Amino acid sequence: MSRSTVSTLTTSVTERDHSRGPDDAPLTLVQYADFECPSCGNLYDALERLQNQLGDQFRVVFRHFPLTSVHPHALRAAEAAEAAAAQGKFWEMHDVLYENQGALAADDLVRYAAEIGLDTDRFVRELENGTHQERIEEDVSSGAQSGVDGTPTVFINGRRYDGPAELDALYEAIVRTGDITAIQASIRHRGRALRDTIDRSQSGAPAAGAAIRDYFSADEIFQRIVATADEEFSRSNRLLFMSGLAAGFAVTLTFLARSAVTAAVPTDSGELIGNLFYPVGFVLIVMGRYQLFTENTLTPVTLVLTRIASVRNLLRLWAVVIVANVLGAALGAFVLATTGVFTPEAAAVARGFGEHAFATGWWDLFFKAVFAGNIVAAMVWLVHASQDTTARFLIIVFLMFLIPATDLFHCITGMCEVLYFVFRGQETLWAAVGEFFVPVTLGNIVGGVLLVALLNYSQTAERQYPDRDASQLKLSWAEWLYSRQTGHPRSPSFSGENDDELTE
Repeated sequence: MSRSTVSTLTTSVTERDHSRGPDDAPLTLVQYADFECPSCGNLYDALERLQNQLGDQFRVVFRHFPLTSVHPHALRAAEAAEAAAAQGKFWEMHDVLYENQGALAADDLVRYAAEIGLDTDRFVRELENGTHQERIEEDVSSGAQSGVDGTPTVFINGRRYDGPAELDALYEAIVRTGDITAIQASIRHRGRALRDTIDRSQSGAPAAGAAIRDYFSADEIFQRIVATADEEFSRSNRLLFMSGLAAGFAVTLTFLARSAVTAAVPTDSGELIGNLFYPVGFVLIVMGRYQLFTENTLTPVTLVLTRIASVRNLLRLWAVVIVANVLGAALGAFVLATTGVFTPEAAAVARGFGEHAFATGWWDLFFKAVFAGNIVAAMVWLVHASQDTTARFLIIVFLMFLIPATDLFHCITGMCEVLYFVFRGQETLWAAVGEFFVPVTLGNIVGGVLLVALLNYSQTAERQYPDRDASQLKLSWAEWLYSRQTGHPRSPSFSGENDDELTE
């Protein structure tokens, strides 16, 4: 956004405005924002962190400024927030919209309304009738009078703030607003908290170890995994599916590389060297942040075991990812089985993998898969414990090599192998599912969840969420089973990384 010549807020804050914090707070921050704007999403996180630090010294005021020319869902999202405000739940809807910026379609808005307990019939009726458009236009008009021409635009105690949405920069701007003794004292007394905040990523997970800067403690690793889990739960089904499809197809590269290299080395060491290429697909998946089902037996389960996320949400995540993974693997297997990608020697090796899988008994598959699930879960844990790309790469390669080297089975890579066998006309699809996929998937889940439970309960609730009372985050038992919501462990957390420019 270009710098405006208007540097003051022309429309004062009144009872009409949506505000969060005491009316007599010495600091008031007014933001003109758009629910679909990514930079506004970054500012949302920063403001939550500021409010957590400054408490009753700080008030946030929200005004609408939807950029309809670039954000097609922004206006309807703003109307949804106002429809929620009409039922006394503006801030609940405000938070949900920013925590789900990738899913702001009409059906999503109605679903959020139901989740926060609105009268959905009234909510839908007001959206359809454009009941709150005039209120939004008033905000836009007041913003234009104050020189707002992009989002987010921020005013601190009536003065325009054009700096970055970084925690220390915002604090400095607060101090520069004048002789605000209480806030300055708050900043001084929170010096350590500020340093800890800067040491955290946007999701709230530690970016550096507390005791030893380049070495995480067990609970710090756990917090990083919790942050990843929260991100996964916040993704829409569409994004999960597309990422899962890419992961399933990436697994095909493991099958392709392992078969081709094994066939190309005609000595007794051919199988050993071929197994070294088994991690290829996993390197792409983990480093590229694709969604692979077995990884999801670790990260999301952490929130479910602590009753921060519901079983229903976990099953939704699992179902979408595993279907996408299998479809991606099936597509790759079909191409390899029906084209000339494999040499005759590599095709013979590939058939051998499928034949070996079908020759292994149901319970043997299950228990082999338990150990494989444990290895994958350990790999995810260690990846979160690492701070550089080289270390993560070596962890993935070494641990994933153990799966073929010890004759264990992974449900998605194994499914690619057996589907190749099926597409070559040597087995049935039913046998692939019932005799291989079911026992291996169950085993992977048991192995992954077992490690998660051990790691999870080695932490205390206070250490998992040191900045909050963990009991406040937990869902009730009924919500834990059926609700679509989560307790949002990252909401009180602070982002310490540099945000993008405040305006877009």
